[in-house]
Amino acid sequence: MRVRLLLLFFVLFSNLLSAQDVGGVTGLVTDIKSGTPIEYAEVLVNPGNHGTMTNAKGRFEIMGLKPGKYSIYIRSLGYVPVEKHIVIRPKIVDDIAFPMDIDIKELMAVEIVDDKIQNHAYSKVVLKDDAIQKSPVRDIGDFLREIPNVSAVRKGGANLDPVIRGFKFDQLNIILDNGLKMEGGCPNRMDPTTSHVEAGDIEAIEVVKGPFALRYGPTMGGVVNMLTINPRPFDKFQVHVKANLGYESNWNGTRQHLTVLGGGKKVFFSFTGNNADYGNYSDGNGNLVRSSFRKFGYTGKLGVALAKNHIVTASYSEFYARDVMFPALSMDERDDDTRLFSLDYKGRNISKTIETIDFKAYYTHVDHTMDNLGRGFSDTAAVVSNIIAKRLGYRAEVGLNIKKNAHLFVGTDMYRIDKDGNRDKVMIGQPRPMMGKVPTKHEDLWNNAQINNYGLFSEYRWNKKLWELVASVRLDYNTASSDSIALLSMSKPPVDLIGISADETFSSYTNFSASVGITRKLNEDMSLGFSFGRGTRSPSMLERFIILLPTGSDNYEYLGNPSLKPETNNEFDIVYKYGNHKFGAVEITAFYSIIQDYIGGVYLPPSEQRPLMQNVLGVKRYENLGGAKMYGFEFSYGTPKKFPLRARLTAAYTAGTINEVEVLEYNAAGKVIGSHMVKNDHLGEIPPMEVNLNLSYALFDKKIIPQFTARYVVAQKNVSLAMQEIQSKQFTVLGLRLMYKHNSNFSVVGGVNNLLDKAYYEHLNRRILGTDSFIYEPGRTYYVNFIFNI
Repeated sequence: MRVRLLLLFFVLFSNLLSAQDVGGVTGLVTDIKSGTPIEYAEVLVNPGNHGTMTNAKGRFEIMGLKPGKYSIYIRSLGYVPVEKHIVIRPKIVDDIAFPMDIDIKELMAVEIVDDKIQNHAYSKVVLKDDAIQKSPVRDIGDFLREIPNVSAVRKGGANLDPVIRGFKFDQLNIILDNGLKMEGGCPNRMDPTTSHVEAGDIEAIEVVKGPFALRYGPTMGGVVNMLTINPRPFDKFQVHVKANLGYESNWNGTRQHLTVLGGGKKVFFSFTGNNADYGNYSDGNGNLVRSSFRKFGYTGKLGVALAKNHIVTASYSEFYARDVMFPALSMDERDDDTRLFSLDYKGRNISKTIETIDFKAYYTHVDHTMDNLGRGFSDTAAVVSNIIAKRLGYRAEVGLNIKKNAHLFVGTDMYRIDKDGNRDKVMIGQPRPMMGKVPTKHEDLWNNAQINNYGLFSEYRWNKKLWELVASVRLDYNTASSDSIALLSMSKPPVDLIGISADETFSSYTNFSASVGITRKLNEDMSLGFSFGRGTRSPSMLERFIILLPTGSDNYEYLGNPSLKPETNNEFDIVYKYGNHKFGAVEITAFYSIIQDYIGGVYLPPSEQRPLMQNVLGVKRYENLGGAKMYGFEFSYGTPKKFPLRARLTAAYTAGTINEVEVLEYNAAGKVIGSHMVKNDHLGEIPPMEVNLNLSYALFDKKIIPQFTARYVVAQKNVSLAMQEIQSKQFTVLGLRLMYKHNSNFSVVGGVNNLLDKAYYEHLNRRILGTDSFIYEPGRTYYVNFIFNI
């Protein structure tokens, strides 16, 4: 009996001594933007696999930890997981704050179960709002050029048109908030979809390269999904304000953006407003580029929680653009008024089988006016064009849990485009008739054109141990029609110079798209993925129905063709990924695309169609040119996040050829005198290879971060003979940036772009109208952003 008592006393005494040597940790978990405590967050401490959950006040406590190094991992539904490394000391309890950032993918329903697919077999990039705040972003299309193999067509100071791996315009599916689509008014694409969204409204931009994200509409070359600020519920009523003020020296440009988030558990709201006023910039040679613009607008959203996990959100936006200059085009954008309406329903965890339900209905209205009144040649003919573009549609999707590791999405979507526009000319330079009136001419750009598209889609996701699979199919029924495509002469009586009746404009197509990607984890740090996608898109409103306007990069007017066939991209992608906390992360992607029924321009002789403008070379009509191919790669490497010195290196390359195309022959005066066929001509507007380096160093617990950037672009010598492309030169551009975070409420970002004041232009920049001179990029520009968060 005495022996047992002695043993019990020894055990108790040993535990008491041990308890005196241990430590612990307590913490507070909050929303990084609102400061609201997050309850029921899961807290894991390793080694030892200690775990707990936060209470209603967002606090947790884990005691009895032996001295040593530990990692604390915290996760909560709707937030990005947080991990911190700590050192436990004897007899000391550390209290640590854990602010958590909103998980955009959860709140916005972007790829709802992406956490179950870790390694995509295709290239996918997500840019968060903090990257936008750290840059002088005056235009989303310009900002997207940060992504490897994403370029943009510049025609002026703003409204750059994105290009992904050489695919552009309607070959890309550019959407807002998982399905809302807009139709720009301008036939020259002065106002692409990205120009109708304010950069400050963006919380994330998702870019998927290739014909793989078929859930969001017909997709041929890639998807750009812009996710805007959404209202969210709060435990109790509160209001939060965020403001961003920016300035750029070269443009003498200022911009302001305001965000207000607020509400309670049942009703919540968001409001954003923006204003940007920019002048003309100077290039590296000191030459002034006509690039000024003004933009302003606002968005209001109201959310209502009908029940737990059931939210309805209504949204209304107005965006305005005034006096946007385009030196590469024959006219400038005088007014652009955009209105967006949308209604969304989001349901989560409906039952064991039905995981998600999403529904979106929307309507967009664009009133676009452009003119040449600011140009010298308006003394000959004053031209004013007005276009009304409307688009309405819906998207409905159900997400199903098939089994533990399998998910199925099924849905339907629809859109309708209506477009009508005209061009009025006052012929100032022509002889006046006897009554003294100036001759006027009225021409149609579109004549009550309409496109309807009805789609069904499904996507299956499966992962188990070392394997991950994503497969999707899509079926679209597309119809198009227009009133007669006509151009009346000024003779008496007038003669129709085109003569396409309304009956001849109707077309209908049934398009099939599909993709499959499979990824194999080779070990804990390495994976290899292979994917194949077939994406088909019907011809655009421009390609089908435009009436004689210079819309391409060559100096020709283009005529629409209602008989065009759909264009298809058959693409193969291979993705290799390697990464660990010591080495960093590497991703290498290679792709090869085989394009069927490639759409381009075919020359029409003057005997068949004469141009309306005197300074163009002639007229081309959109036609299916046969087969083409594009191929290339992307490379990226990033150092581990745990080190204060960070480096990121990227490289990208794309090439493309068309199987056979007509190349025109010219005399010394620039007149077409013949043509011949060329095989494997280079495709036009393909960006050259480029390499980017980004170096940064975090000081004082990441309060101050200096950053250096370098971008090298090789010369583009592979140019299109058929499009009379001009080779572009190589260039190197350097930049500096300094980020200072005072606290969670205030931070400043300042820097200089084009540090050495280099005179250069991108290969996709258009030529100034009537010349062989390209629009040069801005010279040295100093900028500063002030960010307030209350």
